[in-house]
Amino acid sequence: MGDLGFQYYLLYRPVNPTEIPVNVLALADDFGPTQAVIWDYRSGQWGFRPDVAVSVLYANQERHTFHGTDRATAESVTHHFTTVPLPSEAELTRICREASRT
Repeated sequence: MGDLGFQYYLLYRPVNPTEIPVNVLALADDFGPTQAVIWDYRSGQWGFRPDVAVSVLYANQERHTFHGTDRATAESVTHHFTTVPLPSEAELTRICREASRT
């Protein structure tokens, strides 16, 4: 199986959406269940969080501020909220596939 493709979203604080992003969400281009990776502040690592993706992008859009972006831009803003770079698409795919097996 090859790597998944991803769409990238920059997440902002709703009270000031013109500030720097506070997170990046990588949403897998897949026809199955939602698969997404986001920076997890609690664990200090990039983690599989489809629940966050669904909440932000679909269920509660009015409560969240986000913008779609390209990978290069997503990579360039991660230093605002973590020292851990955005994983490669191969690594994002691994995170999604491992989490889907459990």
